[in-house]
Parts: sequence; C-alpha cells; structure tokens
Amino acid sequence: MKEEILCQGYQRRNGEKGIRNKVLIVFTVECSKHVCRKIAEHFQDLGEDVETVGSHSCLHNQVNIRRLLKYCTHPNVGGVLAVGHGCEYTYPSLLAKTAENTGREAAWFYQQEAGGTQKSIAKGISIVQNMLEKLKEVPRVPMYISDLVIGGECGGSDFTSGLAGNALVGSVFDYIVDHGGTAIFEELSEGIGLREYLAGRGINEKVKTDIRNAYDKTVDFCSAYGQFSIAPGNMDGGLTTIDEKSMGAMVNSGRRPIQSVLKIAQTPIRKGLHLLDVIPDEKLEPAHFIAADPSDMLDLIAAGCHLVFLVTGRGHVVGTPVSPVVKVTGNPRTYEKMEDDIDFCVAGLLDGSEKMSDMTQRMIGLLTEICRGKQSNAEKMGHREGILYFNFQDPVHVPKCWEF
Repeated sequence: MKEEILCQGYQRRNGEKGIRNKVLIVFTVECSKHVCRKIAEHFQDLGEDVETVGSHSCLHNQVNIRRLLKYCTHPNVGGVLAVGHGCEYTYPSLLAKTAENTGREAAWFYQQEAGGTQKSIAKGISIVQNMLEKLKEVPRVPMYISDLVIGGECGGSDFTSGLAGNALVGSVFDYIVDHGGTAIFEELSEGIGLREYLAGRGINEKVKTDIRNAYDKTVDFCSAYGQFSIAPGNMDGGLTTIDEKSMGAMVNSGRRPIQSVLKIAQTPIRKGLHLLDVIPDEKLEPAHFIAADPSDMLDLIAAGCHLVFLVTGRGHVVGTPVSPVVKVTGNPRTYEKMEDDIDFCVAGLLDGSEKMSDMTQRMIGLLTEICRGKQSNAEKMGHREGILYFNFQDPVHVPKCWEF
C-alpha cells in the first residue's frame, strides 16, 4: 500500500527532512547570550522563525558540546549563527563549520572581536537577514510518517496522566512505529520498579542488558541524591507512590519492542522505539544535573525528535527553541483553566465518551497539522525554555551501576 504524504518537509543535504526551517543562534557561553537573544528578538518581532539556544558555562563539557552540535545539525534547523564571547572553551567556529558541512547556512563571530554589544547585535542581524533570504530556497519534498521522529515526556503529573494522557501518547507511539517511524522515550527515574518489564521489551540480549544497566544506574543515582521522581505536586494530584507514578509514566512508551538504549546526543540508527538514558555515568554533584522537563525535552531533541509530546495532568506551559512541543492533558479542569497552553485534552478516555482508537486518530490529525506548519500553543506563546546542564556520559557504553 502506498504511504500517504504527511507534509512537505524541508530537504536537508544529508537526506534528512525537517518540519521547520529555523535559523538557530547559538551562544557558546552565558556572556554572549544577551547579544544572541537581542538578535533573535529583532526577527521574532517580525514573525520570523529565529531561536536561541546555548551553553551557560565557559568550562568544557563533552556532553554539552555534543548537544550543541546536534542542535546545529537538527532537521528542523536550516541556518546557524554561533556567537562566542572570546575566551571560553567552546569554539563557535566548530559549531558553524559542522553546520556548514551538512549543507546549512552558517556563520560565527566573537563579540570581543566584533566590538562589543551594539556592534555584535548589528553584525548578527545582518548575517541572519541574509540567511533568511537563502532559506527561502530550501527545497520542499514529500515527508512521510516513516521520516518522522517523535519524543515523549511527562511533567506535572496527576492521577489522569497514566490513565489517559500517557496512554494516548503510547498509542500514538505505536501508530508511528507501526507506520515505519521512530519514537523515543526517557525518564527512567520515573520507571522505578519496572526493571524487568522494560528489559523484557528489548529486541535482543544486548538491548535487554543495556536497559538493565541503565535502570540500575538510575536507581543508584536516585538513591544517592534522594531524587526519586515523585513531588508534592504529584501527590496533590492524586499520586501516592513512586510505583504508581512509574506505571503511569512508562505507559507513554506504548507496547512496541525497544530497539536500543541511546545516550545523550545519540540518534537512532534504525527505525522503531528507543529508550534515551540521560542519567550521568559518573558521580557528580546534583547541582550540575538539573532534572527539569524543558532540559529533558532538549535531550530528546538532541536525539533527533522533530516534535515532542508533553503529558501534564496539573498543567504545563513550556516549549523548546528547536522543535514544537504538543501538550496533552487528561484532566478536564486543567484544560479548562489552561486551554491557551494545552493543545489536546483526552478526558474523553476517562468518562468513556471517546474510544482510544478515535482519540489516536484525532491526535494524528493534530500532529499532521503541526508538521504542515500549524504552531503548537507553546510556539504561539513564544515558550523556549531549557538549560543545558553538565553531564558525564560514555557515548558508546551503557555502564553498569555505580560503585560507592
């Protein structure tokens, strides 16, 4: 059967296709963030798709470097301007060169050499204006579900999240995988108690072992720092134990086999369902590891996600600078209060007024519209949160649990 066209995607020179055609302005250190944001704001006020992302520290961290390189070569990004201060460890020239090597428009400069704040802003505006003109020439080509990579996250969970919101996203994951696409989930810290259930879904013994090792590492990390992922807000929303939250959270992965365990800034080498491990491989102070929904979504995007579903029972507002975020709730009261932020309400699954199959098709319809250019509510509101925290991971191996 002939595959239906999902949308007209933006063709990248390496064969990938994007659902957005952004110019991404990257700051390599906190000191150049102000200039980058002022450049972006100039174009955002004109309705152009220009965003910023970057590293806040002048110190060197390999995971952060890998993240930035992935954002610069993300399918949704057509042009990159990297701005450095001039004395940090991260080279803006490396980011720009990597983007250029994949066929993207790219430029870089140091604001010290450009002459400071005002001259850097003027220089950046001129560069980005030229990029936007060239991006109009990026070819549009048919894009199919088999080209699509989606991610799943949950935040602000309540009792409806596992019963409805995450259940729907899991159904969408299955639909995407069954149609040849790719889906990525994470949040192993919200999978406590489900070690063998998750491992049992690995496609082979290596993947099963990788899942167990990632799980054991997560439990050790959470135990060491008291970071088991159930918060007072979750309890106020009707969740009582980490086991209860875990069962509801992992529902968002659907039921298909897990093809691999990815590390931060790794992209899948085959289609299907994948688990992303974001927990550090080495012991470090938890202040360096900021577990927050926007940062976790940025890690899903560094794995190549074109868009991310964010399930929230109590309500959420955030977005990301690189990919659309589609917010889903199963709580009708939350939707009524926050309908400007929430994209999709699945309360019909709880009261029996709608079947899962029908709800899944409605969500695929919304996904299609967003792939075709409709803005998610986070995009409309201008939400672009996320901090790139320091992390330490072996990009090849999934280590066994820590030894204390």
